[in-house]
Amino acid sequence: MHVLPDGRVFVDYGPTSMVITARRQGTPLVELAEAAFPLIRDGLEEIAQALPILRQYTKAGDFSQLEGLPRIMAEAVLAVGEETLTPMAAVAGTVADVVADWLFAHGADQVAVNNGGDVALRLGPGQQMRMGILPELDSGISQVITLRSEDGIGGVCTSGLGGRSLTRGIANSVTVFARRCALADACATHIANCSYVSSPRVQTCLAGELDPESDIAALRVVRDVEALEETEIQQGLEQIRAEARRQLDRGNLTYVAADIQTRQLWVPEPLC
Repeated sequence: MHVLPDGRVFVDYGPTSMVITARRQGTPLVELAEAAFPLIRDGLEEIAQALPILRQYTKAGDFSQLEGLPRIMAEAVLAVGEETLTPMAAVAGTVADVVADWLFAHGADQVAVNNGGDVALRLGPGQQMRMGILPELDSGISQVITLRSEDGIGGVCTSGLGGRSLTRGIANSVTVFARRCALADACATHIANCSYVSSPRVQTCLAGELDPESDIAALRVVRDVEALEETEIQQGLEQIRAEARRQLDRGNLTYVAADIQTRQLWVPEPLC
């Protein structure tokens, strides 16, 4: 655990690489951020004990006995309604949520818990936070948005090619804004998967070939995408649009920003 020059706290523990921002009236609450570490440690242990269940697909899994963070993970993916997801699709967002809730309850009025790109936000009345949208890992920030407390956004999560996790789609990035980070995490994973198009320019393999311990080892994932034809890019974007609107109608998200090879899409409209 390291304190950064601006008062944020970086935590590197097991699978978690987290940057914690906790402020009150603009003043960093360094000791409070450091004190959140047991939540990360205990939360990961709780999740580890439930892994045999959490690695099951929603179409066949029985999650009725889960409690605590594992149950939150399961509820998030069940809300999405995709049978090939497992509760692990919401693990990073769930851990970020529990830390953000604790910091906010203990007096911080501006909280951002960035768990490897899955960000839980908590903003008190009158507070706001600026956030950059990064469409590709090797590109610069394309847009800067300002999130306000009245927007009701508690989680911003991104999934796509080149990230920490495997993806089944061709999108460089799908960023989801939702009321909770766990729900944004599950939605981002699913909507990015929906961008897949069949093309000789898209190389796939079984997830287990890249990661034998993957929870989706038996499913095909995208390992590389060459320059796509315009029709293929548009097909992928339209599939993202359709699923984003479906999840919007289900009440699971507020906004979606997506990028496929520099072509960008917002649903329902740009949040700028």
